[in-house]
Amino acid sequence: MHETDRLNDRLIQGMAEGGDFRIIAAQTTQTVETARSLLDLAPVAADALGRALTGSLLLARLLSKDLKRQFVTLRFEGNGPLGAVIAEANVAGAARGFVENPVPLDVTLDVPRAIGAGMLSVVRGAPPAGKPYTSQLELTGSGIAQELTRYLAVSEQISSAVLLGVLNRREGVAAAGGIVIQAFPHATAASRARIEQRIKDAPPLSTLVEKMPIEDVVTTVLQGCDYKQIDPSFNVPLSYTCQCSRERALAPLALFSDDERQEMIDQGGTEVICQFCGRKYRFSAGDILALTAKPDA
Repeated sequence: MHETDRLNDRLIQGMAEGGDFRIIAAQTTQTVETARSLLDLAPVAADALGRALTGSLLLARLLSKDLKRQFVTLRFEGNGPLGAVIAEANVAGAARGFVENPVPLDVTLDVPRAIGAGMLSVVRGAPPAGKPYTSQLELTGSGIAQELTRYLAVSEQISSAVLLGVLNRREGVAAAGGIVIQAFPHATAASRARIEQRIKDAPPLSTLVEKMPIEDVVTTVLQGCDYKQIDPSFNVPLSYTCQCSRERALAPLALFSDDERQEMIDQGGTEVICQFCGRKYRFSAGDILALTAKPDA
């Protein structure tokens, strides 16, 4: 593999234990560092959102029913200092996210305490056809990877293990990645035991991702479990990509009352900032006036 390719974020797939297990893994270091930089995240916020972004990318592929359009949105809405943590991704490898309070005052927080008690909502679908499917689970405070493992078991009836890791350094995100190990119904008790033992024995995922490419990370974690990667031509490039646009930023202004829009007009216009990427959209009084004049506004 070329050195540049080794550094690029990507999703890979494979099988283990003679086809008893499906493996999906992602290297997301650049994706999470982009999120950290764009959203100006404190380390614990980068850790939380990085795990959520990685999880959303893995689940978008794992739960895909439409390989071109499938998306997954994860909403961690807890009572911790971070507030809401939202990550969304599609099966094509594009992800974006948001943290309500990106810089909590307590620098000693870990991710479970930073999110707190509350609800996990998982929204998935394949736009534009059909209504998105939403599942909700109470957060147990066990960590993002464990919450997603429980979601897959309870809501999707998928027996799996989710491993996620983010490593922060002073200069930014040094490593991020994740692995989903899905057990098929025909998996034997012996193969399940081997996989479970390897997961217990494996070092923290983020330390492995910092040292080696994701292909070697999976091989290391699943050593002795007959892991075989699917042809790299099936790899999916990953990135932090925001789908915001001037049109999408303008549309919510139609939901404001006539008086509120008139106030914006009197002030010469308004500015809308995308919460996912920080991009600023400036709308003139004329833009808002035209919106008000539309019959369906």
